[in-house]
Amino acid sequence: MKFFPFLLIFVIVASSISLERNEIVTLYDKNDAAHFKYYENESHLINWYEWWYANLKNSEEGVIAFFFTFGNLNTFSRLVGIFISYLNESECIEAIICHPFLPFHLDYEKCNVSIAGNRFYEENGKFFIEFSGRNLKIQMEMEAYGKRYGSEAKIKDWQWAGWYVAAPYGVGKAWIEYKGRRKYIEGDTYHDHNWGFSKMHRFSWDWGEFNVANRYAVIYGIAGIDDEMRGGVHFVNNSSHVFIPYDEINVEYLEWRKIGWAEKPVKIHLYGGNKSLGIDFYVELHRAYILGFKNEGKPYLLGKASGKIWVNGKEMDFESIGFYEHHGFI
Repeated sequence: MKFFPFLLIFVIVASSISLERNEIVTLYDKNDAAHFKYYENESHLINWYEWWYANLKNSEEGVIAFFFTFGNLNTFSRLVGIFISYLNESECIEAIICHPFLPFHLDYEKCNVSIAGNRFYEENGKFFIEFSGRNLKIQMEMEAYGKRYGSEAKIKDWQWAGWYVAAPYGVGKAWIEYKGRRKYIEGDTYHDHNWGFSKMHRFSWDWGEFNVANRYAVIYGIAGIDDEMRGGVHFVNNSSHVFIPYDEINVEYLEWRKIGWAEKPVKIHLYGGNKSLGIDFYVELHRAYILGFKNEGKPYLLGKASGKIWVNGKEMDFESIGFYEHHGFI
């Protein structure tokens, strides 16, 4: 499980870069398809990464899933795999498969990833995950809402990050089998896709995603790379996407608690904005899940966001449950 915190760090840092471009395709979106073949002749292939992430959650339980690839996918120096977990108030049921020899298939027309017979794909405008492990089986269906958006940004030298949010918010359901039990859950969903070239840095970052009654989403991602902060806050609904860059907002950490192996903020205040979008809301810990090592593992945080936003001068109160993350320099 030492690999999983490393993967989570990459997910949020790549996700925090500000908006550069915005494209929508009626059914399938090539921005959510694989990208490796377009860069397979580049240098630094050992530093290539690409993955598809999704979650489903309600106030009591949830599912998180990563289908990931690292390195030169044309050689056995690659790393290909899946991490998936069912989360509830008493335990985290996890499965990870990961090694260079796993059979896999990538689709360059749409989201359609297959790794060792497990799938993450889009069909008729919905997203599906099918996973069958030794001790855990999950089938998940996600209906996506909100205007898709994404960005590409230079990190440093030859390093750059691509990020695409194919499902800013939505609803979903999952069928789970583990330890001889069967579960069915429903909740809010989120899905994004990350790719690029990068090596390890000293990162500091915050990220959170909150679905507000399937009317809109508030998503924030802020990362520090060599002490330079990037990212900001996104407002997304079915017809628009509005972004506030980091230098126009403030982030205050009001309360902290040791969770698993690390001190984590359990109350955060985000406020600021511009003429297009203003924010003044709090994120407070709702539930902490521990991945990997029980009480000493990797914290994965479910938060409650509440406060106000202003979109083109219109004020709205909101409250929502969603996942959030924070890391200091590592």
